[in-house]
Amino acid sequence: GDIDEAIATLLSLGPKALLQKRGEEGVRVHLKQDDGSIEQIDAPGYPVEIYNILGAGDAFGSGFLYGHVNGWGWYKSARLGNACGAIVVTKHGCANFMPTMKEVEEFIEGRGGF
Repeated sequence: GDIDEAIATLLSLGPKALLQKRGEEGVRVHLKQDDGSIEQIDAPGYPVEIYNILGAGDAFGSGFLYGHVNGWGWYKSARLGNACGAIVVTKHGCANFMPTMKEVEEFIEGRGGF
């Protein structure tokens, strides 16, 4: 099906935002505007060598929500989520390798920041 059509349909049901995870390309945030249009914000991913994809979505969600509830804005929150997911996929495991905030900050700083 048509992804843009599906996104528009989902946003018409009430949510103000929808996150589209796009793998190594990062995340696209779709925001419903008051006039019915949809604003898109692209938050690029962080290139890494992938060893294991287990836990990447959970790590992304945790990072994104941390940023969002702390008022960081859509782009920065999505970049934080991307960093968390990127760190997890570089490990040979899942739950034991969820990054700490310090690890995420160092990872982001080493790759040019948010």
